Amino acid sequence: MAFAAKAAPLRILAIGDSMTEEYAYELTFSAPDSDQFNANVRNWPELLRLFRPAEATLGPFESTGGSYLDLRDAGHEWNFGIPGMTMVFWKNLLYNTPSNDDDEKVVKYAYGVTRNALENQLPSAQVVVILLGANDLKKEYNDLFNNTEDPNFLNDLVHTYLNQIYAWVRFLRPNVPIVVCTVPDVGATPQISGTYNIPAKQASTRAKIAAFNQSIITWAAGKTTNPPAIARIDLLTDRLFDEHPFQLNATVFTLPGHPENLPTRVFCKDGFHIATMAQALVANEIMATINTKLGTNLTLFSNREILQNLLGLNPDQPYLTWISAAGLTGSPMDADPDRDGIPNVAEYALGTPPNSFSRPFTGSFAPGRSFSWHPDPIGLRFASLTAEESANLTTWAPVPAARTSTAGDGTVSVTPAVGSRSFVRVQALAKP
Repeated sequence: MAFAAKAAPLRILAIGDSMTEEYAYELTFSAPDSDQFNANVRNWPELLRLFRPAEATLGPFESTGGSYLDLRDAGHEWNFGIPGMTMVFWKNLLYNTPSNDDDEKVVKYAYGVTRNALENQLPSAQVVVILLGANDLKKEYNDLFNNTEDPNFLNDLVHTYLNQIYAWVRFLRPNVPIVVCTVPDVGATPQISGTYNIPAKQASTRAKIAAFNQSIITWAAGKTTNPPAIARIDLLTDRLFDEHPFQLNATVFTLPGHPENLPTRVFCKDGFHIATMAQALVANEIMATINTKLGTNLTLFSNREILQNLLGLNPDQPYLTWISAAGLTGSPMDADPDRDGIPNVAEYALGTPPNSFSRPFTGSFAPGRSFSWHPDPIGLRFASLTAEESANLTTWAPVPAARTSTAGDGTVSVTPAVGSRSFVRVQALAKP
């Protein structure tokens, strides 16, 4: 008898700061005020352990505080996420060159034992993830904002400190795949944006940090032997700056934290550390980068999984609120109460009422003509509208992008292929 071997979870070793240390041991910001010893937000290593245990692991889990005798408290054996650590401090730890920085005095007493633990665990790793830099930017943000920073500050972060951290890992593990994360723009955090809120200076500081992250990408591309892959964590803070409101599948999230760490908040109650939803997006970026680098198939978190399984929210709530407002509480997405041939979920995406006859489509799918509709931008957050064509009303395929156009006002138009007879339909589906 033959049995298929079950693949072991991918072994990930992480080098980071409080964004990577398990939030279970960061109770000052991860626990609600009403239960200050029970964290109710999770970060990306915890999310992998809880929801992807068969696919990825950061090692055996020690749940008792003080389990490690180094700078870590407890948590995963291959997770070296240490609160307060900067790129500068990590370089000093690895090369045994601590400075007299007042902040470093708190952690440097255990540099040697932490470095030894890291050396002992590094051989277990199938991939190393380096996620650092937010603390460096936080410490210097006032100067960055006011253009008084050392002119070499950002360049040194990449070409001195990050490069030496990378070189240390590469020396001990010449062939291990390494993922280096870009640095989140801390100016997007409520803790910092609440103070540094002059629009022109915000824009110039954001441009500096964007250029800094581009220099990380350029630095990585310059490595000729087994270069690191880059996980674009900065894209998340770009979204926080630019998406108003910030939403997943039409479920709206509020940026500032709440004393109870409510699931619909982007940040924890301290206003600096991102909460579970945003950590899931970080996990997705890291997993996607690992998949590209290693050819693995780690399963990313869909928006619906984040909402329902990670946050305990109803991913269909935006639809349920909309259909109730129309006086049709509980009417299913595939129902057509007004009998206009358009199911409720399509009415939502089109912005047409589900309780009165609508004709949202214009034109025709005929030679020299086009078939058009105008979707509702808010409805499209929840559901997709896909034009499909068929020659026989049995087999359907999406209308190719070359025959699909979107006007400036959002109107979508599709045209048939030249010289062939076909039919068109618009399919509406709730987003995954």
